[in-house]
Amino acid sequence: MVHQSIYWIVLAGTVTVTACSDSMAPGVPELAIRDTTLLVDETLIVPVTAVDAHGREITNPSITFTSSVPSVLSIIGPGTVSALAPGTSVLTATMDQLVAQATITVAPQFTRLAVGAGHACGITGRGELYCWGTSIRGELGPAPGIQNCREVAGAPCSTVPIRSSSLRPVEIVAGDMHTCALAADGTAYCWGANFYGEAGTGTVSDVPVPTPVAGGHSFAHLVAGRMHTCGITTSLIAYCWGRDWTGALGAGDVSSERCLGFSIDPCSSTPRPVVGKHHWAQLAANDRATCGVTTSGELYCWGLDVGGHDGQYCQTPDNLTGCTRTPILIASAKAYKATSIGDVHHCQQALDGTLECWGANYWGMFGDGTVNSSPTPVTAAGGATYASFVALRTGTCALSSNGHAQCWGRGDSGAIGNGALQDALSPVDVRGGYRFLALAASGVSDFVCGTTDTGRAYCWGAGAFGQLGNNTFLSASEPVLVRLIPTSPAATAKRASRGG
Repeated sequence: MVHQSIYWIVLAGTVTVTACSDSMAPGVPELAIRDTTLLVDETLIVPVTAVDAHGREITNPSITFTSSVPSVLSIIGPGTVSALAPGTSVLTATMDQLVAQATITVAPQFTRLAVGAGHACGITGRGELYCWGTSIRGELGPAPGIQNCREVAGAPCSTVPIRSSSLRPVEIVAGDMHTCALAADGTAYCWGANFYGEAGTGTVSDVPVPTPVAGGHSFAHLVAGRMHTCGITTSLIAYCWGRDWTGALGAGDVSSERCLGFSIDPCSSTPRPVVGKHHWAQLAANDRATCGVTTSGELYCWGLDVGGHDGQYCQTPDNLTGCTRTPILIASAKAYKATSIGDVHHCQQALDGTLECWGANYWGMFGDGTVNSSPTPVTAAGGATYASFVALRTGTCALSSNGHAQCWGRGDSGAIGNGALQDALSPVDVRGGYRFLALAASGVSDFVCGTTDTGRAYCWGAGAFGQLGNNTFLSASEPVLVRLIPTSPAATAKRASRGG
């Protein structure tokens, strides 16, 4: 009989039994459901089990579910819920006069993204790390599900996000064929290609699993160039490691190690401090240079083609004198809050939100309506103000204060995002009307990704290696949805109370 039974309901697939004690009055049933976090678009079947006091299963118990915020969490069928949008909802289970409730948090699919040359990675709203695209040297990490894509992409790859490792980072960056992540305790981890010590592990062998960067530094921010990596410590000191052929490490001299990758070049397999005793707020890197904004808003750059040289030997066959291994000030009356650099152009954002660019402007990367290059900063994007911006290899993208995205520069890969394959010399709207929260690109990428206010991520541009994450090897001239298939969530049980 019902009044002699004890029941429980389990959310997220883990059974929690409500125990019966001698002090519990016989015939008092209970329910238990679970708090959990779902990602947007995740569907969860709520298993329901009813057992009497003798351990016998009660078949077909009549249990109903309701959601306090249906626009966040929807009941889409008997015992099945779907996460629709970021937010929280109270899920209520009712059986006869028993009521059990649990708080369901719906988190964005991705809160942070990183874009490299042929791969991308993201941190989910549950803190999990996923990567997609090429895995030529293990840049996706020790992820199950990597495919043999050699016939199509020429390398192992995944065309959809796959769980990279058990690491739960707070920041992620991607280079050419290496990836680095920052843990909450300040430890930097890197994996993938390590030709020139860009993983910072003290060796020049590829790194198959996330491995701590040598030196025991506590980092607050990381950035990856093509084959070098830099980080800002919690004490605001910058360190760089990896390929040092052009002085991109900023260590003030030629690194003593020699590494054989594409050529035998100076390198450092462990972090070297950037000279100058500056306190850094943010860094950007490409193939041959690094730039940084200090806490006082000054912009410095070092490496090749950064507007000056310090007389140090620049070990490139085509330019032996154009490097600086010491950060040089990019003179300006303005104070800056961010910098981002492409392959041959450099941009920075002033405190008032306007952009400046300098260097080469072959495809209109300045967004000033011309292809005129400049050795010194010039006003970019017609003087428009933006909330944030990123530079990709041959273009630039920016977000307005309402999340509206615009891009300009080279368009043959689709990276402008307006549905065309033409260069844009001035800012043009990214198609789709999405409200982006953040954009991700890098000085080695020909594609862009972004997180939106709906909790979903989109990418556009070059896609021949599956790096757009939409389960194809096709490029896209407008944003396409990154197709995340997440793992099952965990949950914590909560007991029911009597209703009525």
